[in-house]
Order: sequence, then C-alpha cells, then structure tokens
Amino acid sequence: MLTLYHYWSSVCSQKARLALAEKGLDWTSRHVDLFRFDHWEPGYKALNPKAVVPTLDHDGRIVIESNVIIEYLEDVFPEVRLRPADPYAQANMRLWIYNSEEIAHPNVNTLSYNARHKLRLAKFPKDELERLAAKCPNPAIARRFLRRVAEGVSPREEEDAYATLDHMLDAMERALDPGPWLTGPSYSLADVAMAPYVNRVEVLPRPEMVGAKRRPRIAEWWRRVQERPAFRTAFSFANPDTSDPVKR
Repeated sequence: MLTLYHYWSSVCSQKARLALAEKGLDWTSRHVDLFRFDHWEPGYKALNPKAVVPTLDHDGRIVIESNVIIEYLEDVFPEVRLRPADPYAQANMRLWIYNSEEIAHPNVNTLSYNARHKLRLAKFPKDELERLAAKCPNPAIARRFLRRVAEGVSPREEEDAYATLDHMLDAMERALDPGPWLTGPSYSLADVAMAPYVNRVEVLPRPEMVGAKRRPRIAEWWRRVQERPAFRTAFSFANPDTSDPVKR
C-alpha cells in the first residue's frame, strides 16, 4: 500500500504525484496543509523529521525527499520505465534531478513568496507566526520564515533568483536539442523532476521565461509534458482534503 503525504500545490509534491501517475500506481492521499502548518505538528515531524512534504509511506517504510521518492518508485515499480537504459543518459537524468533541487527549488521558493505566500500569511498575527515557527525543527528555515514575514523578499533577492533561473533555463534549452525529452528520445525522471518548476514559473510574474519566443524548445517540451495523461492526473488535484485512494 502506498500513502503520500503531500500539499496540493507544492512543487515537490507535484513531482511525487507525477511519478506515481506515470507508473499508474494507486495511492492513498493524506493532505498536509502547509498554511495551517500541519508539517510542523509533532505527529508529522515523527513521520518526517525534516518537516517537509512529500512523505511516502510504502507498507510502513517511510521515504522522504521528493527526488529520493521518485527514484525509489522507479526501483520498486520498474514495469513502467522512467530511467533510461543508457548509462550516459542516466547520468544526464540525475543531473537534471540534481538541478531541480540545487537550482530550481530554492530560487522558485524565493520568487513564490511575494507573489503567492505573502497574502496567505498576512492574516496571522505576528505572535502567532512566532509561536508556529518555534515548532519548526530546522532553525535556519524558522529564521528565514520569520525574516520573510517581517521583511518580505527584497527586489535584489528576486532579481538574483530570476538571473539564476535564467541561467538554468538556458542550459535546459540546450539540453533539449535534439530532444524531445531532457535525456533524449525517452521521457524520464529528469522530465518528472523539472515539470513542476516550469509549471510554477508560468504563474510567477515572468512567464515569458519559458515562453516560445525566448525558449522555443522548452515551450515545445512543456506542451508535450502537459499532453501526457499523467500530468493531468498529478496536477489536477482538486480535493486536497480527500483521503480516498487516487487512481490513474
């Protein structure tokens, strides 16, 4: 039995849901509301000491971190292959999984604050947010959270994040020649890992970064990704409070 603890619009949760959908696996949903701070509650921290989403429970075996989860699913459920057979293509796949974590994630996180999260947090009194932050097991994340609540994300921080994403997206544009996928002819975990970040860039203030005029190969890749039935399953999570099995 597979159970996924996730938040509906979390990029990392989308990554895990996309891998599950591509493999046609049934799973049970446990929604972790990040804006009720469910992930900082003792019960969830006992499950995932890092207090992040997603968390995969496979018959009582707990797997955390989205990139670890998608490779775990590939190892345990290899019937639908999402890892290329060629070792060089595998290396490139892992490079893009790494890029999704090292480059895409922190910069998309920075850019999402003012655009998406600031208004959600404005309804909380300051002392309530301080009380909630004290539950966070990672002091660096707690400090960053409180700093952003107090100061927001500065224009300079945003420009630095956009510049870093631009550099990564240029590399992605080059990697898609000849394509059609990031590792060549076969759709892989590289595409699974990067899709949620391109999806997020589209709803941030500079969607042209992944548009056809600036990056035609990424735009065409993104069109193909969105046409896959698994994408529609993973990204149309309409009822975040459901605990019913989710089927492909």
